This record gives sequence, structure tokens and C-alpha cells, in this order.
Amino acid sequence: MKQTARSAQTRERLLEAAADVFAADGFRNARIQTICRRAGANIAAAHYHFGDKEGLYAAVFDYAEERAIRELPADDGTDPPEERLREHITSFLARLLDPDRPAWFARLLAREMIDPTPALDGLVQRRMRATHQHLAGIIRTLLGPDATTETVNLCVLSVVSQCVFYRNSAPIVARLYPDLEPAKELQRIADHVTRFSLAAIAGLRVSSRNGKRTQCRTSA
Repeated sequence: MKQTARSAQTRERLLEAAADVFAADGFRNARIQTICRRAGANIAAAHYHFGDKEGLYAAVFDYAEERAIRELPADDGTDPPEERLREHITSFLARLLDPDRPAWFARLLAREMIDPTPALDGLVQRRMRATHQHLAGIIRTLLGPDATTETVNLCVLSVVSQCVFYRNSAPIVARLYPDLEPAKELQRIADHVTRFSLAAIAGLRVSSRNGKRTQCRTSA
């Protein structure tokens, strides 16, 4: 095996091991020695690839981002906005609920919500902001030209929140509704979130138009 291939494999093993350790112990409590032992690599290799613990931690988020980008559906903007919203929701839920998907990223992100580090800033700027802007573009089209930026942003957060709920509250959902297992009901949940969101957006669009007409009559 060539040295470059061996080095690449070592780097990936370190990333996988680091993801599990950081998710379990948190950034501040995780130890490089533990990560290297789990990866079957020495500390010199970790320093060579990532510099220090902060560099390795940031690289784990980059690693998760690269995987997420590969799983995003292609969207050239030519489909009707209703279908684009459905595809976006379905893809997002698939990434959240896939039982074969490593659980470390959700745990890692949950830790960042409680105790943020500079790595979260990078993740938001590089990936989350782009994803939210993409969804905002779809929703703005559905809302029409009278929609304010605030309304668009709140709609984006409402759609995202519906999806994230099924991931973060899965143990509660399973206890309240034993017949509803989110991981096994992906398409049904995606259809519901899409229909619910489209109905709300349509209502907001009508309300916005009616409000504009009333304002025009009052001004006249």
C-alpha cells in the first residue's frame, strides 16, 4: 500500500474515532490519547493531520459536512416550488432519521447547543447558513413578493423545527404513540410536514395580500 493511501486511511480512522469520543465525552473532556488508541494510531499521526485537539474537533465537523453535502438532492430550481419543498424536507428527514446513519453527529451537535465552541460558528457559516438560504429561496417563492424577510425566516425555522422534532424527541414520540416509529415512517412524516407547511404558507400568503389591500384602501 502506498504511503499516501495509508496516511489517508489513518486520517479517516482518527476522524471516526474522534467523532465517537467527542460525542460521548464532549470537547473539553475528550482526550487525544483515547482517540488515538481507539483509532489504532499514534499521537504523532494526530498532530501531523490535525495539529492539536481543536484542529481535530473542527475537522470532525468538516467531515460531517462533507458527508451531508454528498447526500443532498440535486436542485436546479426548475421543479415547482411545492415539489422542491417536499424534496428538501424528505432529504432532511432522511438524514435525521436514517437508522444506519452514525448517531455521533446528533449527539455532538446536541453538546454544541449546550456548550458552544468556535467549531459551531464554522459549521453555521459554511453549511447551515447555505442550507437555510436554499430553503428560504423556496419559501419566498411560495409566499410571493409581498412576504417580508422576517416572515420568510420564521417559516424556514418552522419547517426545520418540525423535522428536528422527530429526531430529538423520538423517545418521547415512541412512548406517546407506540404505533408511530419515526425511523420507519419517514415518507409519511415527510408528506405530513410538507402538507402542513404548504397549508401554513398558503394561509400567510393570503393574509399578506389581504393586509396589503386593506393598507392601500386605507391610504386612499
